[in-house]
Amino acid sequence: MEGETLPADQDVPRDDNKPRECECNAEDGSLVSMDWFPDDLLEQILACLPFADLVRAGVVCTRWRRIINSETFRKKLLHGVSHRPWFVLHGFLGQPACAYDPVHNVWCELKLPRFEFSLYSSILGFASSTGLICVYGKSEGGIGQLCVCNPLTRICRHIAPAPSVESQLFATLAISVSRTTPSYRVSLVTSKIPPGIQVGYELSIHLYDSETRMWKTCMTEYMRIWRCCNESAICDGVLYFLIISPSTASRENRYGLVMYDLSGRCSNDLLASFVPVPRPHGYGRLMNMKEKLVLVMDIDRYNGVGIWVLNGREWREIARSPDDYFPGLGSNAWLRSCGLNDLIYIWSGDGHDHPSPYIATFDMNQKQWSRNNLATVPSQDYKGFCFEPQLDIVP
Repeated sequence: MEGETLPADQDVPRDDNKPRECECNAEDGSLVSMDWFPDDLLEQILACLPFADLVRAGVVCTRWRRIINSETFRKKLLHGVSHRPWFVLHGFLGQPACAYDPVHNVWCELKLPRFEFSLYSSILGFASSTGLICVYGKSEGGIGQLCVCNPLTRICRHIAPAPSVESQLFATLAISVSRTTPSYRVSLVTSKIPPGIQVGYELSIHLYDSETRMWKTCMTEYMRIWRCCNESAICDGVLYFLIISPSTASRENRYGLVMYDLSGRCSNDLLASFVPVPRPHGYGRLMNMKEKLVLVMDIDRYNGVGIWVLNGREWREIARSPDDYFPGLGSNAWLRSCGLNDLIYIWSGDGHDHPSPYIATFDMNQKQWSRNNLATVPSQDYKGFCFEPQLDIVP
């Protein structure tokens, strides 16, 4: 069943007929009323707040909530605030989430909704786009669950998973939010071993449309030596995802990229669109950077990190990390990354799952690398994602 879940712990705005005093402490310790501020001046003051504080300001009083929810304030906010993506270290199993705001250069606590995943659930896919995040997982009993939400407003929609996905072994998730209409699409690529077949996988592409609130299976194809990985992205109406060959029959290219036009104007032969990754045995992360497909992956395990942009069917390398940014990369190390718009976040750890105390960022516009300290972040789970903060996007 689908449905919207409003924030359970959000304060109810106080609503009475008397003028409400919104007070602040002055330097001399006295209380100064803000009731005499005209709405346009109060709008300018509230628009200076970071997004996380703006959400909390909306529950101070009825007047503040009315201003923050007004169309004029949202337009002023959209024109006056840089929507650089936040980086979130998350824990969906009861751990706190910490969000880094690059505009104000601060870490803040971000309360994520309680997804209906138990302690023994399996998170199979995670994606974000333009103010929304999407999570796909399975319960202990193997039941598929899909949730789309806005982490700032904490408004969620639980979506019934695509038909016949409970038996899938592998899956990758992507979401694309329209900037012109209040709609989004969720893609779910799955691979399973067909009954009676010992070699090969059945790969299927499922697409959910928020306007029709329905799933459709775009295609199903048998692939002898390939299955999907957990990396995919939607760019300009095209679904891209990585595939892997577990078999020794394809040693030359263990990983590759395939694409599917979501409009349906393409062949059902996915391998006809096959593009090798820059490193034949390397595993990378895909991300949509202003409708351009970007790949982040390590270079020879010991020589840092590279960033590539797909140009047609060719990869173009645009950057490499400084030599001292990822000193621990080796045969047992792991590398994670995420990105939106112009900003890419990259972090790593050793074979014992100990993360590096730093997170690296790369600005696609400025072609500039930088590092931020993670040592003081109170998180035990170093899985992360980034999203573009938006207050007016509803799942």
